[in-house]
Amino acid sequence: MPDWKTLIRARVAPLAGLDAARETDILDELAQHVAEDYGELVASGLTESEATERALAPLDNPSHVAAEIARADRPRVAAPIPPSEQSNLLVDLGRDVRYAARLLWRTPAFTAVALITLALGIGANSAIFSVLNAVLLRPLPYTFPERLVMIGDRGPDGAAGNVGYTTFLDWRDRSHSFEEMAVVRSWTPTLAANGEPERINGMRVSANFFHTLGVRPALGRDFRIDEDTPASWKMVILSDGLWRRQFNADSSAIGRVISMNDQQFIIIGVMPASFEPLISERFYRRAEMWALVGYDRSQPSACRSCQHLKAIGRIKAGVSLDNAIRDIEGVQTQLRREFPGDYSRDLMTAIPIAQVLTGDVRPALWVLMGAVGFVLLIACANLANLMLARLARREHDLALRAALGASRSRLVRQLLVESALIAVGSAVLGIGLGAIAVPALVRMAPATMSRMVNATLDWRVLGFSEAPAVATAIIFGLVPAIRASRINLQGSLHGDTRKTAHAPTSLARRVLVAADVALAVVLLVGAGLMIKSVGRLLEVHPGFDPDHVLTMQVSMVGQAYRMDEAVAMKTDAILAKLRALPGVEAVATAGQIPLGGNGDTWGFHVEHRTWGPEDPSVERYSVTPDYFSVMRIPLRRGRLITDADRSGVDRIMVLGERAAQRIWPKEDPIGQRVKIGGFEGPWYTIVGIVGDVHHQALSAATTLQMYTSQAQLTDSFLTIVIRAAGDPSALASEARRAIWSVASDVPVYEVAPLESLVAKSVGPRRFMMVLLDLFAAVALLMTAVGVYGVIACSVAERTREIGIRAALGASSIDIVRLVVGGGLAVVGGGLAAGVVAALGVTRYLEGSLYNVSATDPSTFAGVAIALLVVALTAQSVPVIRAIRVDPTVALRDE
Repeated sequence: MPDWKTLIRARVAPLAGLDAARETDILDELAQHVAEDYGELVASGLTESEATERALAPLDNPSHVAAEIARADRPRVAAPIPPSEQSNLLVDLGRDVRYAARLLWRTPAFTAVALITLALGIGANSAIFSVLNAVLLRPLPYTFPERLVMIGDRGPDGAAGNVGYTTFLDWRDRSHSFEEMAVVRSWTPTLAANGEPERINGMRVSANFFHTLGVRPALGRDFRIDEDTPASWKMVILSDGLWRRQFNADSSAIGRVISMNDQQFIIIGVMPASFEPLISERFYRRAEMWALVGYDRSQPSACRSCQHLKAIGRIKAGVSLDNAIRDIEGVQTQLRREFPGDYSRDLMTAIPIAQVLTGDVRPALWVLMGAVGFVLLIACANLANLMLARLARREHDLALRAALGASRSRLVRQLLVESALIAVGSAVLGIGLGAIAVPALVRMAPATMSRMVNATLDWRVLGFSEAPAVATAIIFGLVPAIRASRINLQGSLHGDTRKTAHAPTSLARRVLVAADVALAVVLLVGAGLMIKSVGRLLEVHPGFDPDHVLTMQVSMVGQAYRMDEAVAMKTDAILAKLRALPGVEAVATAGQIPLGGNGDTWGFHVEHRTWGPEDPSVERYSVTPDYFSVMRIPLRRGRLITDADRSGVDRIMVLGERAAQRIWPKEDPIGQRVKIGGFEGPWYTIVGIVGDVHHQALSAATTLQMYTSQAQLTDSFLTIVIRAAGDPSALASEARRAIWSVASDVPVYEVAPLESLVAKSVGPRRFMMVLLDLFAAVALLMTAVGVYGVIACSVAERTREIGIRAALGASSIDIVRLVVGGGLAVVGGGLAAGVVAALGVTRYLEGSLYNVSATDPSTFAGVAIALLVVALTAQSVPVIRAIRVDPTVALRDE
């Protein structure tokens, strides 16, 4: 072994005139640097003599030697942290960084795998946490949002139902647990501005709506109580987006009169850009405009059983949610006694607004966060595995550096610097992946996840995602560093090949791979359950046939359509024009369609029965005669609506099967007469029974449904449904032109295939399925890499053992059994642990599954088989390498 100090003293003439202490300092400094360079050169493949000459070559440069002597010759100053030591420390650290960078550059495969592995974990973690932060964690921008609730009858799914206006007034006046109570309903006016009509998604609200939420307009003023009347309700407040889009962010828009639906409205305010509206019911769109409800008790639409409003309340400070529910239940009990014909016996509920806005996706997001956490854990475990394997390969190099004078602290620091470089590089790549992934997730998100539009990589997200990952990289770098400080110098320097493996390192790597497999099992089981769940959900027949159907929304409002007869005549003209288009098989209109995101529920009262709490509320569809043909809703009994069912003749109704069975379980409903809504309306005769449709969601039970003739009970906001012979989207342009040729004043909007509404219904589950599939695929890939790495390192470490076995007559099958058996033992242990973990974790998926058990045996079995196949595939290359081991090569060094 070279005596570095002797060699340096012979080459560096200026040392001859120095005193012994200074000469020793300078020799130590130069020897450390030369030893580091020598270690790098040997590791790169040079012989010891070549490496010695290359390492000493810089000492032939007089300026280089002079600089080193000057740096080592600085006077020592007695201070807590002398400036010279600070300088030396920084110089040494810079040298360590350059050395680590060179080593990583010389091992591109290791560096690339390490960076990409951890970057994937960081990027996925950042992206999903940004969504979780935007949707669940970030507080709603209201005053004390935790005290805001949605109030109503408790539905089968636990949601709060609709309320009638008069009922709302009684709740507000008689309850004692609420500071404020307001109502909202969906509203879709057509704004005529800048020469182009635009359909606006809006809301009609009570005057105290914004005050209840605890927000104020950023520009202009709020509604006043005295304006909330049938005579003076035509004031509007705009969203910031609509104000900028239609009015160029002009402050003079306040006070401007605008025309909507042939009526004049006054703009009185603009909401802040940060304001998040409660999602509108109609077609999953956020509200951009607010006007007053403008009701009083005298209006027909204000009746107790006309349940088309949503009630929002602010609970008083200090009042619990349970006490507020009991309070409103007490009020409702009084109303049932006073008006028995108007109310059902359903229990009341009050649901926090945050839960209302995120209820469908809250469990899914927490599950996704757990999934991405597993991916990050797998990434960290793989990184630790890579570093441990790298340590095993570098043990001789590290021992040589220690023998040449490098202290243990210097070796530990060097390895930590390498880990830090990997951590920082992975963090940068992870942030880049997150920045790409977040906008993609926002585009993929279902419409019900409305708060996702605010998802960004802010400092909270980066802090949550980057800090643990970087810390993990440093920690897992520290483990090899500590092991490096305990290297057996004698054994390593003498190249002791009589060991078959580095037992502590090998054991740690196997444990980490088993953990990879266990985490992959949990992710794959979750993904498998969601795939099966979505598949079964898509197999649910919605009660209608969405294939080849185009939907288009129109609104017939304004002075020209004040009379129902005018709406009916224009509707007939539009339908006749559309029927004449090539490729159109049938066409109809409906006030609402299944899975459309809106609802219209009316009280239902049977003739010759006592009207009371048992009277149900039934969803109403106002349709034209061909509606059942277009939607292919089957007739069960009786007849359908025909062209003869027009205004001026007896009103008729068609019922859904469930409604018929619920209301007349032992009687024939055909010929029965009913009233809907209030008690003063006309009688309707039941003429037919049709199949039920899934109105709210494919996963939800069918509701009670009734169909009335559009000519007898006219809606002005209509959805046109067109059954096409071919691709329905190809008809869109011609259908628009056909409508405008006979009704140029009717806006056409929301043109889309009916299949898209079905897709929206399964959107949250499909979104979750896609992400779980993605994370499971990444986990599977990382697991395969981990298994490959462990088996490949094991083969390399056991080359001598394999060679001896081959020399003693072991067959290829014996060697394969030896190698594969070790790998399968690791995978088997991980599988067992993963199955146990999955049994506990998948119960959190139950709320998102449809017709699939969280412990579905076929899914668990399929995952186990898939992982075994992946593990065997990952072992194929190391197995082939083991079979080809030449005994003479393996034993050459003995």
